[in-house]
Amino acid sequence: MSLLKSIYYKCSSAFTLAFLKKLYPTCLLPYHHIVSDEDVLHIKYLYEYKNVVQFKNDLEVLLKNFKPISANDLIQYLSKNKQLPKNTFLLSFDDGFREVHDIVAPLLQAKGIPAIFFINPAFIDNKKLFYRSKASLLVHELLKHENNKPVIHEFAKLIGSRENPIERLIASIKKLNNRDEDLMNRLAQKLSLSFEEYLEEKKPFLTTQQIISLDKRGFTIGAHSWDHPYYNQISFKEQLEQTISSCDFVREKTKQQQITFSFPYSDATLSQDLFDALNKKGIDLMFGIQNQKEELNNSMVHRFNAERPVIRLDEQLKGMMLYMAIQKKLGKHKVLRK
Repeated sequence: MSLLKSIYYKCSSAFTLAFLKKLYPTCLLPYHHIVSDEDVLHIKYLYEYKNVVQFKNDLEVLLKNFKPISANDLIQYLSKNKQLPKNTFLLSFDDGFREVHDIVAPLLQAKGIPAIFFINPAFIDNKKLFYRSKASLLVHELLKHENNKPVIHEFAKLIGSRENPIERLIASIKKLNNRDEDLMNRLAQKLSLSFEEYLEEKKPFLTTQQIISLDKRGFTIGAHSWDHPYYNQISFKEQLEQTISSCDFVREKTKQQQITFSFPYSDATLSQDLFDALNKKGIDLMFGIQNQKEELNNSMVHRFNAERPVIRLDEQLKGMMLYMAIQKKLGKHKVLRK
């Protein structure tokens, strides 16, 4: 965390949640990817995540101060009131990793907390490995060869790097995206890494049966695009196809009456034309990640990342609520699209 953020959170922690709930009464929308006590190699080099104890502590903070609601509750409330329900929360988890079935769902069910699990159909049943997960595995394997100069040299040539300090190579790997999967596969071969074997052994993603089980247990299954591309790198037509096809998959597998969708990565550059088209496709509620900003005219709400273990959730909530109260006072709390 930067020094400036640390100072801000220290200042915001002087306020109580009771005061901030009156200052900024809203529905809080924290999101995660996984919760685990293990070293999850296909995520390890991408971002940090909370362990079980940390997540349980977060749940206690939320339950003590806010009321849990489901996706259907939120959709129904918005349709009648045109605003977010006050002092509530709705958890969501992106990318459909197996841990949401094995670890997260039992913890939530024990406390009666609803949640949305957003999935990418391309990865379900472990038919394909997410390219970001491939990047994490490549970094892990590369570090094993850190002192093997011939391998490092060949790896650098393949990735197109003239200089091959390990830090530069890792940075280059992390910049690869879905357009670079052929290169990632060649890099894996250079390191004797098999993505197929990893998929078969670890089974990192949800299966169809697990999705059905989560649905029957009262959790919401949401769509998260077909295979998690950067929407700012694909055409308008592809943006529509990625969104609609993933929503259709959820409809087919769960028979849910109401459909939710969360955009992969940032939604900040997406056009109003896209939302005008999607608003006609029967998607009940969409989710972005612009830190609780308002965009209800597009049936869109915005979440914030709550899985960083570097800060306790109670401190993060205070900082988020104070920030949004200030933004609202300044008239900067709404998302405006072109």
